[in-house]
Amino acid sequence: MTIFSQITADAPARPATARSIETHLRAEIAEGRVPAGTRLPPIREAAWQLGCAPATVARAYRSLVVAGLAHGEVGRGTFVGATDRRVSFPPGASAQTAADAGVIDFAVNGFQMHDAAPLVSAALERATARLSAGAIPAGYTASAGRAEDREAAAAYLTRWRPGLDAREVVLTHGAQSALSAAFQAFAARGGAIACDAVTYPGVIGAAVALGIPLHPVAGDGEGMRPDALEAVCRRHPVSLVVVMPDVQNPTGISMTQARRADLAAVAARQGLTIVEDQIYGFLMPDAPAGFSRLVPERTVLVSGLSKSVAPVLRVGFAAGPVERIRHIEAVLNATSLMVSPLLADAASWVLEQPELSERAALLRAGIASRADYCHVRLPGLDRERLAGGIAWLPVPDSWTADGFAAEAASLGVRVSPARHFCVEPRNAPQAVRLCLANVAQDARYEEGIDRLAALLAQAPRTSSIMP
Repeated sequence: MTIFSQITADAPARPATARSIETHLRAEIAEGRVPAGTRLPPIREAAWQLGCAPATVARAYRSLVVAGLAHGEVGRGTFVGATDRRVSFPPGASAQTAADAGVIDFAVNGFQMHDAAPLVSAALERATARLSAGAIPAGYTASAGRAEDREAAAAYLTRWRPGLDAREVVLTHGAQSALSAAFQAFAARGGAIACDAVTYPGVIGAAVALGIPLHPVAGDGEGMRPDALEAVCRRHPVSLVVVMPDVQNPTGISMTQARRADLAAVAARQGLTIVEDQIYGFLMPDAPAGFSRLVPERTVLVSGLSKSVAPVLRVGFAAGPVERIRHIEAVLNATSLMVSPLLADAASWVLEQPELSERAALLRAGIASRADYCHVRLPGLDRERLAGGIAWLPVPDSWTADGFAAEAASLGVRVSPARHFCVEPRNAPQAVRLCLANVAQDARYEEGIDRLAALLAQAPRTSSIMP
């Protein structure tokens, strides 16, 4: 007996169609015969069992995903049950695991092209020695972090928020922790969050985990649209808006100065707290003034070291007016108590080293070279939007984003389909995200781009057995 036994028993009198496959699976799920977590047969295997085209099975599976009855995982297949959006991204494989398996991984936005291990190792060795010498406390410290660590963070963050004082900074467990704390501080208890309709999955996951309504705001080639933000605020009790003015994830768009000013004006009129995510800001040293300069009184700046250094140095920052930062500090005290002084000390030392600026320059130059190659091999991409190391690649009309991602995975290349980034997955565009800096070797990077270029030139695989 298989999941499709009833359908195959009816053939050839009633050949399998996308509708009949979907109807059958809906009934099996509803009756509990196919429980949540069950992996559906691979598309080609199911097509062989049913005597139909793989595209027919793919359409049925996609209908279940859109209905919230199943979810796809890149490289693993389709599973019964809706995705838990708190944990659905990033994909589980680490960069090292992917490399060991021979996979070219463009799915996770890491910056592996220049090794940060020597810098991080030196920082941790120094911090460990200072701990042994008693210069770093082994016990509890203030939830906001030690004064010297906040001072080092303030000096780093002044590029986005001039004149920043250490009292206006708190340390967090990475930028994601800072986002989550800001959501709890300013959007809980009846509030709501506005964000780009296509956004960083961590925004979606944090809002879902906290039970805070998340409302998508339409955008255009310059980023979030001010009129769309105003319209969302008129319809919903929005108290906070999340913006990524420099290198929006996943589109790569950087806002113009005029767009930033217009959005800041809307936020002021609507009384919104602005959370300005500058995790990629180090890649755009000549960017226009951000929200922390335009409306500092209502902006909380969020950043961290997972991109500029490495995820292993899991330290982030939130900065803003003292009265707002105190709310975030209270949340951190209640939820995580403190950042390890050992990691904080290592991070502070890294922030003061010339190697950090040198690494940023190397990353910018390396990304520029890779962007040039990507722009040539994958026509239609806006070269300027590749400057942050992200490519938002529309797939041809003959493909779906999930189908393209699955086919790319079969060729040993991992990409992320658009639904991972959509507040409303039903409205996901047919596009995939590529992270240009996550593959360490240039030759492997170019090999991966070449495989995708060849795949784009093909039509999806189909079978001639049945339309």
